[in-house]
Amino acid sequence: MNELITRLAVIVICVAVLAAVVAVFILGREDDGDSIPDDVSLYTEQITEAVSVSETAAETTAALSVSETKTGTESETTTVPSETSEISETSSSRTIITSRVRKEYDNNAVYIDMENILQLPELPVGCEITALTIMLKYCGFDADKTVLARDYLPLGGYVKEEDGKVYKDSFFDYFIGDPFSRGYGCFSNAIEKAANKYIADNGGGYTVYNISGAHPDLLYDYLAQGIPVICWATDGMIEPEFYESWYDSETGEKLDWYINEHCFVLAGFNMDGNFVTLNDPMKGIIDYNINKFETRYRQMNSQAIVILKDGVLPIEAELTETVTTAMPVTEATEAETVSETTEETTEISEDTAE
Repeated sequence: MNELITRLAVIVICVAVLAAVVAVFILGREDDGDSIPDDVSLYTEQITEAVSVSETAAETTAALSVSETKTGTESETTTVPSETSEISETSSSRTIITSRVRKEYDNNAVYIDMENILQLPELPVGCEITALTIMLKYCGFDADKTVLARDYLPLGGYVKEEDGKVYKDSFFDYFIGDPFSRGYGCFSNAIEKAANKYIADNGGGYTVYNISGAHPDLLYDYLAQGIPVICWATDGMIEPEFYESWYDSETGEKLDWYINEHCFVLAGFNMDGNFVTLNDPMKGIIDYNINKFETRYRQMNSQAIVILKDGVLPIEAELTETVTTAMPVTEATEAETVSETTEETTEISEDTAE
């Protein structure tokens, strides 16, 4: 009897132990199912952060995107805060263009293929007369840049000092200096005189029109009709750099000369690509951001010339801009796009006015 009781007790103990083992095993399985390994948790956090960053970047890109439109009457602008640190208490802003007023042209792009003529080495400061040579060659004349510079370019030479003021001829009407060596340069009136005299001496057939003060859109209208335009801006489209002032010997008006003045032939535009193509006497055929070009063109007093075959009437200007002899020092108020087709820096020496 005692032996039976002992066996039953052993069996009960074994069953209890087995049950305890099974319970521990089951509880352990449940704990394992609820837990996530550290590496899996970290991976999930990384994915969450990546998605968050992507969404933020997409929102930022959408906010900063610049869209071009070709209809409407005025450019729309938006002010975008600049990047600042969390502890910064002040912030600045910049204005970017979100639309542009542009006319519709066939294919919205024009390029006039024409010969390039470089001013160097004969005319180190003769960009204006070289640009005229490019234009005359396009019109069919057998023009030579050195002949034009020597025989047709009106040169200024009047200099005097009175009451502490220096008086010289105006660079609007004369080339100041010597295009074969060193000098300043000239504006459209001087080139108009040279062109008229050369055409008269070489059979005529063409008329020179000084369209200075024209809105940039008028320049593009001429290009759309296959007519290139001589125009003024700055070398490399860099900011105009003040060099010297004097007084007009004829009018007494104060004149400010900017050392990096430069003259080109405008040969094309691409509204979708946001650039213009210039036949540059210094650099050859080259593209520049259209907004940068328009800014520099205005800073050089919107100087421009076209040469039309007799019988072809000039385009009636719908928009004109005021031309003054006081050139601005700072950027034009119209904002320029953030990206530019060409970024260039140019070393300027006092020996050249280009």
